[in-house]
Amino acid sequence: MSGGEEAAPRRGRAPLPRRSRRRWAVAGGVAAGWLVLEVMTGSAVSATLVLVAVAALGGASLAGLRALGITRDHPWLQQMASRPWRDGQDVLRIAMRHLPDVFVVTPSGSLLAPAVVELQLNPADLDSLAERMELGVISSSLTEVYEEQVAAYHARPAAPGRAQVYVTASGSVPPGRYRLRQGDPVRAGTRPDLVESSYAHAAPELAHAGRRRAYTGPVSPVWQDPGPLSPTMAAGGTTMLEQSLPPVPVLRLITGSSVVETRTSGARAGRGPVELMLPDVPTVSREHGRFTFADGRWWITNQGRNGLTLNGAKVTGEQPLSDGDTIRWGNNPDAPLSRVEIT
Repeated sequence: MSGGEEAAPRRGRAPLPRRSRRRWAVAGGVAAGWLVLEVMTGSAVSATLVLVAVAALGGASLAGLRALGITRDHPWLQQMASRPWRDGQDVLRIAMRHLPDVFVVTPSGSLLAPAVVELQLNPADLDSLAERMELGVISSSLTEVYEEQVAAYHARPAAPGRAQVYVTASGSVPPGRYRLRQGDPVRAGTRPDLVESSYAHAAPELAHAGRRRAYTGPVSPVWQDPGPLSPTMAAGGTTMLEQSLPPVPVLRLITGSSVVETRTSGARAGRGPVELMLPDVPTVSREHGRFTFADGRWWITNQGRNGLTLNGAKVTGEQPLSDGDTIRWGNNPDAPLSRVEIT
């Protein structure tokens, strides 16, 4: 490289999703167990046979528990999944390290950092945290760490101006755990001008991520949708202009007598604490699918262990949706079937 040329900026590498980290941890544990067995038995074949036997015994145990109705939603397992030994400060410290999980990977491979991030904690953890420091201090600290990680990963901010990270309480989050997701500018308690700048000037990849709402003050949002044809939003006795965005059509899933719908890009479907609730049956995972709106249409991505089919074809990667499509939540013929309506 000549002295007059500048080095091209290094493209940021996306952080591993939580599911990928879990899979790598399981793979590492299996490899470590095999090495221990190989040393103990002195034979690679014996170590492999013992490992296979242990895996078969574990699989049979899981199948027996499921047959007894003990699934992930069982109170015993929910209690085991929580981290009661952690207080709010421990959870906050761990969540700070995983703020990059909210980055969006664009089709070009670059990273996009949302302008607003929401950290959800269990109410008890948030109470214990609030006893030690003010929520404003927590938000400022999280925002500083988030901006440092945006720079470290070479991510591109989704909107001009400073990012914001805020904390909320959610009863669906077990004690000692947390949930990170793209936040809502209105819920962040920001000024109306920040509400407009966070999404009106957002990058195209997040153009449909936020919903337009009326706003009555700095900390008192009114959850209303002024409609796609309304160029203004009422704010008390004032009116502020809003850039018109293409409307996001309603995505509706009809599963037997159950009907759920959403306009939110990134909505999840499953039997857990998700935006689109599905029947609570073994073939449906807690987070079975994710729906995103891009390029003027809805797309579906499989996130369940049992897989899903779209119009009878197995879904691999991201698949486009059309009005009238059918989604089967699982590969079994008796798995729940949903009809898609897009209006």
